[in-house]
Amino acid sequence: MTKDEKLILALETASPCGGVALVGEEVYAEITLASKETYSRRLLQAVEYLFQQLGVGFDDLAAVAVSIGPGSFTGLRIGLATAKGLHFALGLPLIGVETLKALAMNVLPSPKLICPVLDARRKQVYTALYHRRGDELEEVIPPSVLSPEKLLTQIKEPALFLGDGLRTFGEFLKEGLGEKFEAAPPHLRHLRPANVGVLGRKRALEGKFDDPLRLLPLYLRPSEAELKRGLPA
Repeated sequence: MTKDEKLILALETASPCGGVALVGEEVYAEITLASKETYSRRLLQAVEYLFQQLGVGFDDLAAVAVSIGPGSFTGLRIGLATAKGLHFALGLPLIGVETLKALAMNVLPSPKLICPVLDARRKQVYTALYHRRGDELEEVIPPSVLSPEKLLTQIKEPALFLGDGLRTFGEFLKEGLGEKFEAAPPHLRHLRPANVGVLGRKRALEGKFDDPLRLLPLYLRPSEAELKRGLPA
């Protein structure tokens, strides 16, 4: 880390296994933790710990990148509220990063489709399809909430799957796709805040920041509270 290098603080709260990272020209630090303790209690504690270990502070940040979903409604609200709080308190620019795109970055360039799947409950998954071309991800199908049965109809070629949705639906997808199905190794299946930081830094270098008043979570469907008020699923 150079003396004057500006860092991206990355927040990933879309799933139970999330955390924080500090990213510059390299990934300098990252914490991921699957914990029953809510992000509201552990997120800023993790940021403080990384600052202490690297000897940096908020003045060394160029921006805050935050995972915007899809994912856990509560987790996304906490992550975005934290990021916006840092913006309004410290003036740090904001960058929203799509969760599934960040997850797909776990995979090296490959001729296969990349299919991240997160368990969306209600017998559905949050998913998208990408091709990775070098350091770039080409979106084939945008983030969606689908039944596993519907997802099978979208896969027309060999695909590499990753994400916590494999725990629930991996065997079903493997049976339905046969030789077109491949699961990423377990250590590549979970969300990484470092990927949020890498994607956020790329946008920061391009001067592409988000309006904090317009940056909203990408929920893809109504919350339980909205459903109870009669909104359509």
